[in-house]
Amino acid sequence: MRRHKVIICALLFFFNLNHWAAVAKSNIVSPEQFRAALLCKAEPIDARDANIANQLKKQKIAVKDYEKNGLINLKYRFAKPLYISNVKVSAIRYQGDSGSYFYAIAKGDMAKFAESIGAKSVPRTSKETLSWGDINQYFKYTNPVTTSHPYPNIILIGRDKTSKQGEFYFGCLRFDY
Repeated sequence: MRRHKVIICALLFFFNLNHWAAVAKSNIVSPEQFRAALLCKAEPIDARDANIANQLKKQKIAVKDYEKNGLINLKYRFAKPLYISNVKVSAIRYQGDSGSYFYAIAKGDMAKFAESIGAKSVPRTSKETLSWGDINQYFKYTNPVTTSHPYPNIILIGRDKTSKQGEFYFGCLRFDY
C-alpha cells in the first residue's frame, strides 16, 4: 500500500497537480485551489455548496450569488488579495450554463502575465470564428485539440471596454460537450 502512495505522490508532482494533493488532504478551500482553478489545473470552487460557502466566510472571502435559479453566476471578493505570477487578484467570477468560465479580475502587466504562463496572442481567425472578439488578447489550450477532444479547456486573458487602467481578466474556460 505504501508503494502505491509513493507512486501517486510522484505522479502528482510530475504532472504539477500538487494543488489537488493539498485539497485532498485537508478538504478545506484554500487560496491554492483558486489559483489552480484559474489556470485550469483544478475544478472551480462552487460556493453554491453550503459547506464551501461557510469555509469561505470564515476566511473572509465574500461571495455574492447573482443567480438563484440554478445557473452559475458567483462573485468572490478577497479581503486579502491573491498574487498569481506577479498580478494581484481581489475578485473572481464564476459563470456558467453549458460550460463555465472561472476568471479573475487582476491588476498588473497583462502581457508579462500571459508570457509567464506560456499564453499566445489570439489569432485574427480565432477572434472571428470563435467569437472571441477584441477583448481576448491571449489564450492557452491546456491540452491539445484532437478529434476526440475538440474543445479542451482554455485559459483566456484580456480586457474589455470597462476595464480600468492596468486591469485585465484571466481564467479557465471549460466546455461541456
